[in-house]
Amino acid sequence: MAFRLAQARYDPDTERAYVELREDDDDGGEMLAVVVFSFRTKSRLSKQEREHEIVRKARYALKRASVAA
Repeated sequence: MAFRLAQARYDPDTERAYVELREDDDDGGEMLAVVVFSFRTKSRLSKQEREHEIVRKARYALKRASVAA
């Protein structure tokens, strides 16, 4: 599976990150994976650096979820 990044957003008011990944399905549909998590950092990051960190943490969360249970 090769999911592509559809969007990565951060809400500073709630300190939550939202990452949406999509992939085309074999039968013409589309698969969607969404990760929502709390995101805090002690350092000041640019918008691009923050998006990179959010995507990195989302990948980590999805990897951990895939081996759980």
